[in-house]
Amino acid sequence: MSHNPTKKIDSLTKLRMEKNKLETYCKYQEKLIGIKVDYFRKNYSEVLSDSMLPYDRATNLRANNILDSANNLIAILLPEVFKGKFLPGVVLKLVEILSIWTFRKTEG
Repeated sequence: MSHNPTKKIDSLTKLRMEKNKLETYCKYQEKLIGIKVDYFRKNYSEVLSDSMLPYDRATNLRANNILDSANNLIAILLPEVFKGKFLPGVVLKLVEILSIWTFRKTEG
């Protein structure tokens, strides 16, 4: 949707029409954002690995599977309040990925 800020609205009817268009556009954008957030919540492990691991796609997938297995073991040790929660899972995955980056840089 293109919006021209210099467009002059000269009647109340046109103003209401423009308001309705903008409300519809905002609702559409909110829905898209909601879909993306839901996708990230369900697939954060893969999304973070794909976008942050320094390898090709196949190696990233293998590394992600190994990290997920490690996460499952770590989850056993977590206090009950953290189990199954989104934020601790994301933080753990980020720490793992940053560790991989750090060790990779010290190798080369």
